[in-house]
Amino acid sequence: TKIGVVHDIAMDAESGLLTFASEVSNHGEASLSVDHVAPVCLPLDPRLTELLGFAGKWAGEFRTERIPAFTGTYLRENAKGRPGHDGFPGLIALGQDTTETRGECCGFHLGWSGNSRIRADRLSDGRAFVQMSELFFPGEVTLQPGERWRTPVLHAAWSGTGLSALSKAFHHHVRTSVLDGRIKAKPRPVHYNTWEAVYFDHDMDRLKVLAEAAAEVGAERFVLDDGWFGGRRNDKAGLGDWQVSPDVHPDGLGPLISHIRALGMEFGIWVEPEMVNPDSDLFRAHPDWVLAADGRDQIPFRGQLVLDLTREEVFANVFGQIDALLAGHDISYVKWDMNRDIHHPGSFGRAAGSAQVRAVYRLIDRLRAAHPGVEFETCSSGCGRADYGILARTDRIWTSDSNDALDRQTIQRGASHFFPPEVLGAHVGPETCHITGRRLAMDLRVATALFGHIGLEVNLLKETPAALETLKAGIALYKTHRALLHAGDFRRLDGPRHANAVAVVSPDRGEALYSWCNLAGHEATLPGRLYFAGLDPALSYRVRVVWPRPVRSRTSPSVIERAGLDGEGAVFTGEALIVAGLQLPLSDPETCLVFHLAATGIDVA
Repeated sequence: TKIGVVHDIAMDAESGLLTFASEVSNHGEASLSVDHVAPVCLPLDPRLTELLGFAGKWAGEFRTERIPAFTGTYLRENAKGRPGHDGFPGLIALGQDTTETRGECCGFHLGWSGNSRIRADRLSDGRAFVQMSELFFPGEVTLQPGERWRTPVLHAAWSGTGLSALSKAFHHHVRTSVLDGRIKAKPRPVHYNTWEAVYFDHDMDRLKVLAEAAAEVGAERFVLDDGWFGGRRNDKAGLGDWQVSPDVHPDGLGPLISHIRALGMEFGIWVEPEMVNPDSDLFRAHPDWVLAADGRDQIPFRGQLVLDLTREEVFANVFGQIDALLAGHDISYVKWDMNRDIHHPGSFGRAAGSAQVRAVYRLIDRLRAAHPGVEFETCSSGCGRADYGILARTDRIWTSDSNDALDRQTIQRGASHFFPPEVLGAHVGPETCHITGRRLAMDLRVATALFGHIGLEVNLLKETPAALETLKAGIALYKTHRALLHAGDFRRLDGPRHANAVAVVSPDRGEALYSWCNLAGHEATLPGRLYFAGLDPALSYRVRVVWPRPVRSRTSPSVIERAGLDGEGAVFTGEALIVAGLQLPLSDPETCLVFHLAATGIDVA
């Protein structure tokens, strides 16, 4: 056939995680059209009879779907130009009785930020196979003689002890192989993001007061969101013109940055470099610089179009503007947004979806090389572009546009199958969420954000003094346990439908944080027990409730008061906590308890 294929297979010796990629080469004398190529076709263990898939929507990402045994094909195709909020390129195969703590399972993730195909086939003879690959449009990839094409990387891991152990392998891989390690030794700073506090109203005096309020409660980084540049007074204009607007910042960003730095905070900024508004200087000068399909009207979703970064002159312009922005200001953090699907990924009459993703990768890579001290966040109207391909070039994922704490309990749990807590942006939002309209107490908002990379996206000038004190205490708690939260082993706990329970346990199992959130009310009269999976049964642990403070059950005295868990705590054996668990107090819906456990150093074996 004069077609060459090289398979690249590697194993992480510590976690057992496998990576697969394939390279196709044209050794013939004519052009070769590549319609489909998967990194690998993997047979499934016959015990893995069910699938766990990932769906969702904007502001409701990472919803899991458990699919029972079937014969035939499970197929998910995504042609949006990015993974999207409903198309995360991940899949888990598992046994019928597999839970978080027991049973066999195998996870797969395609580290790719563009179009994809997920396929699982179960044949009539009982065999089953999984493939994950790029999804090409017709004629998108053609290899000339001597040319090669390399697939994205498929990441796969196995667990014989449940889903949380599977996640541990993926988390280890992210920490040691996907992230580039530039900021590994740096504690993840507490964010303050301006979006839900000011939107497009960039009044300098107000921004300075907000910065002072953020520093007062413990924020360590101040991120100026959309609205600082060009003609960007709303979301219909200005994208593409990445110069500071003299209308809203007549003296430039220098005075604001100096004020923020004097408060002891880093300064970050929002950009959306892949996009352009028709109402912009860039588009008026170069209307042909966008991806388009010949003979088809554009669909300017959100009033914006997609720049064709596969064209060198477009790439150079965007790089030059962002490079100048970073070179000219004391910016340590970039929130990189991408707020729409790519409906017409055409360039000079040919499909260019794959080439566009690779151009985005090259753009971020070049900016990081030019500004190695700057951290980048992948934000795509929430979690529209979250995968190992983009994470290899960024340091943080904006997990969802919904800051509703109850939504976030579910979203963050789903995302944790493949992503460790420290890369998941988790913000304390306002009392009333602007997306859901739900009002939630500060205690719950803080407790939810603790188990991620915590931030604030709230108008601090409108919060009550009591709420601000609670927020300040929560940030202090996060800083106390930040090293544990971002280096420990994350676990999801099995439990009733009305609750979400998760934990982070130190690698030596000497310390842990457990969170139990009553989402919607107890299904039974008694609230049940919390079983502390992941501890060492041979150790004894001092158990304390560290959030909220103070804490009381509805029917005092409960175990909280009897055992003094709201004070110095009580000591239990690890075996008792694992096997018998701890009776939970009766609590209201939308209540979250956080337990801290520390080994006493006594071996009870």
